[in-house]
Amino acid sequence: MPEVTLRMARQQDAAAMTVLQRASWLAAYGEILGADLLDNLSPSVHLQLWRRRLGSNDPRPMLVCVQGVVVGLLYWRHQDGETGPEAHIRAFYLHPAHWRHGYGKRLWQAVAMQMRRAGYERVSLWLLTGNLVGEGFYLRRGFQFDGVQRTLSQQGRPCLQQKMSRDL
Repeated sequence: MPEVTLRMARQQDAAAMTVLQRASWLAAYGEILGADLLDNLSPSVHLQLWRRRLGSNDPRPMLVCVQGVVVGLLYWRHQDGETGPEAHIRAFYLHPAHWRHGYGKRLWQAVAMQMRRAGYERVSLWLLTGNLVGEGFYLRRGFQFDGVQRTLSQQGRPCLQQKMSRDL
């Protein structure tokens, strides 16, 4: 049985987080957005984004590591929701080689506890329409669709997202 650990991200994890995010995006979003669009996203932009996030006062991403290698991350922030303050998941990625091994569930459970301890009673996220792997994961964790949608543009292509939330 491999050693699995959960820990808060450190500045030196930014590169591993970037590699993980890219692999997860290609596997989860490749057919939805097109692999060509994802190939055009600059890894250096994501690397700088993670470095900036890790240097801020926001909650740090929590990582799941297998044998010391970063295989998943969950990053959340405070958000003012319709019924009050809520935790908002900004990024939840697991390397596709580690999907369906229980690592995402374990990471979610630890971060949900972190959110509750911080005083939050509700959590929300935006799900890219067509992300069936993510949708199934969130539905099994008790998230529900709120009926709210938004369309963002990614390199000129529309990306429909649906809001999901649940009580903590």
